[in-house]
Amino acid sequence: MLDLRALIRLDPMDRINALRAGIESIALVEIATAVGRSMPELIELLQLAAHSPVAAPLKGKRLTTEQSERILAFLRLIEVADDMVRTTSQHAPFDAPHWVGDWLASPCPALGGRRPAAFTDTLEGFRVLEQLLAQMLSGAYA
Repeated sequence: MLDLRALIRLDPMDRINALRAGIESIALVEIATAVGRSMPELIELLQLAAHSPVAAPLKGKRLTTEQSERILAFLRLIEVADDMVRTTSQHAPFDAPHWVGDWLASPCPALGGRRPAAFTDTLEGFRVLEQLLAQMLSGAYA
């Protein structure tokens, strides 16, 4: 998907510096396209504030550290889903970004019927979602 995925693989200190500098807001356009959502839908799914650089992504404008962390956490979910399918299936290609976008927007029984997007307002919420994906892989998903 994006060069942003390389952010996941950076040394932690370099990743912290990159997050503090902020991800370019224009990256949101590519992310929205990859997940098959409009910008307003992506902003809602990731609970990004619908103002400043998010609402009108422009080259050179940067997201806040908090917004950048949410983008990074979202990209991690995509990586987990992609790894999950790649290790368990060798069939048809899998569109992990689109699948994660759909999954975030759909009610989930394991979350009491809430949409996973309801948990994207905090990094701890993203950890819960990442753990849920891991449970799905292990078969412990309920």
